[in-house]
Amino acid sequence: MSELHILPASAIAFAVTAAFMVALRPVAMSIGLVDRPGGRKLHIGNIPIIGGLAMFLGIVAGLVAIGVVSRASVSLVFSLFLLVMIGAFDDRYSVSALVRVVVQIAAILIMAYGSESFLFSIGDPFGVGEIHLGPLTLASTIIVALTVINAYNLVDGVDGLAGMLAVIALIAVAVVGGFSAISTYVALIVASSIGAFLLFNFPVIANRAVRSFMGDAGSTLLGFTIFWVTLSISQGESAIISPVIGLWFAAIPVFDSLTCFVMRLIAGKSPFQPGRDHFHHTLKRGGFGVRQTLGILSGLQMFYAILAIVAHYLGVFDVALFVTWSLLGLTQRWVIKSISLRHRLYLFRQLRAGGLGPYRQARARALR
Repeated sequence: MSELHILPASAIAFAVTAAFMVALRPVAMSIGLVDRPGGRKLHIGNIPIIGGLAMFLGIVAGLVAIGVVSRASVSLVFSLFLLVMIGAFDDRYSVSALVRVVVQIAAILIMAYGSESFLFSIGDPFGVGEIHLGPLTLASTIIVALTVINAYNLVDGVDGLAGMLAVIALIAVAVVGGFSAISTYVALIVASSIGAFLLFNFPVIANRAVRSFMGDAGSTLLGFTIFWVTLSISQGESAIISPVIGLWFAAIPVFDSLTCFVMRLIAGKSPFQPGRDHFHHTLKRGGFGVRQTLGILSGLQMFYAILAIVAHYLGVFDVALFVTWSLLGLTQRWVIKSISLRHRLYLFRQLRAGGLGPYRQARARALR
């Protein structure tokens, strides 16, 4: 397949997603598929939750346009359909966590057996040779997939954040995958669809009148797709990258979710309950605005993805990559808190010196 084919397919995915972002807006408002302000939700007005549905339709259109019909592509579409449907029902009616997890596992199994994509190996993270999972293959595939799916769901707390982190991961997969891998085409089609969604979700004044959210339908779609395309190029005899490289492409969402999980357990709280201990919450408590928070976390993820791509082409050993990734994961919360604290102190000093404009003065006073 020529790389030229991906251009019209990506354009179609972008256009179809954008069209449905407009078309689904009045439908969502009429049936109550909206996010209402209150509690932890500080936005103004009812915001349609249509991003997941629109992106799914755009992705399907892109896959049809590229003309690839296989067990893998059909399995992908069916799996995404299940995730988007249960996500949409959850966005509208609130579905129990158990039901969501069962459907997510069903989608993972359909994709795994349909495309014969499993987590057979985790590479050589400990310097003892490649570790094959053997009888743990299926369980490991499900656990890692659930982790990535829900990591992107949990990180979706700031306009544009989940979408930007996903686009970075997908482009990284495309860069290392090359145009010999079908995963590259899927990654670019999904990234194009996300790009169209971001026109309606990126935190800028210009799109405020049409602001929309992706909801659980969208965030789980992103996590699932990123897991699958990364798995596809890191397993089997035709593997292009080490599985350890893939960890870097989703570093921020995974660091965020695992850190929250562990810290809540240490504090004697349920790790599955919502809270305000995610990275974006920490940065906002430090006085950063939505765009600044988005920029910091997206910038960190882009830096990690670039490091992984460079390491891949330089042939850096898995053990060095895994140790570095683990150290970053253990210290990421401290890094984020340090950035937040320094900015908070900066705002206080500027407030006392009278060096802030009215908007930033109000923000600094609110932090007291």
